[in-house]
Amino acid sequence: MGDYGTASYILPVGDPQPSASADEISVLITGFGPFKTNHVNASYLIASSLPSYFSFPNSDSRRVSLHVHPTPILVAYATVREVLPLILEEFAASHGGRRPDLIVHIGIAAPRQYYAVETLAHRDDYNMTDVNGRPGYVDGEKRWKELGLPPVLTPGRATDDPSSASPYQPEDQFLETWRSFAPESDLRISKDAGHYLCDFIFYNSMSLAQLQGQDRNVLFLHVPGASDDAQIEQGRVVTLALIKTMITCWLDKKHSA
Repeated sequence: MGDYGTASYILPVGDPQPSASADEISVLITGFGPFKTNHVNASYLIASSLPSYFSFPNSDSRRVSLHVHPTPILVAYATVREVLPLILEEFAASHGGRRPDLIVHIGIAAPRQYYAVETLAHRDDYNMTDVNGRPGYVDGEKRWKELGLPPVLTPGRATDDPSSASPYQPEDQFLETWRSFAPESDLRISKDAGHYLCDFIFYNSMSLAQLQGQDRNVLFLHVPGASDDAQIEQGRVVTLALIKTMITCWLDKKHSA
């Protein structure tokens, strides 16, 4: 979590990419910048180290395009609330009105020495102050309650149609698949996103999908706080492995739950 200054609301230009097609799998990725004593935030360094696209044979060799937000997002509740809709609007404007097929938000959990996918996000109790010294009640809990949103959101379908491949809450199969793509990494599933900006952006992202009647095709990845070259490379491997897992378990009908 954190920021390097004021947030930018445009999508990345990045490296030149082939033009998008209907067969392309699009992934939107964000990272945070510094906050409190975390003067460098590994989450944004990992996000910005990702390639612009790759081919994934498990999904009929379709191209996977990665759209990394070009600046770290400010660790401020109001900023997250304001920025995410704008990022999605910009994405849709450049992709024929489509939402991203997958969304991955990345943040650090400095005490942890492992990588964890969060399985649920909370609506309430954002009492820790952000970099602007504000708690999250006004920008989160108060608004979300007024909109009738539930206390907890998890990845999931917009409808109860079981015939289509779509998101579900990560579990043992998901974790096993993730580990198969990054066998040398300590990967875990977590039910505690922390009631801070990581939890907040995860809930906010899923709430936007929920309110629009879209699949909650969102995950949050917690990474260790170390930012040396080796750790950033390991984070890059883990994040790519996570994206491959989301495609295999959520989008590939042959493997989906």
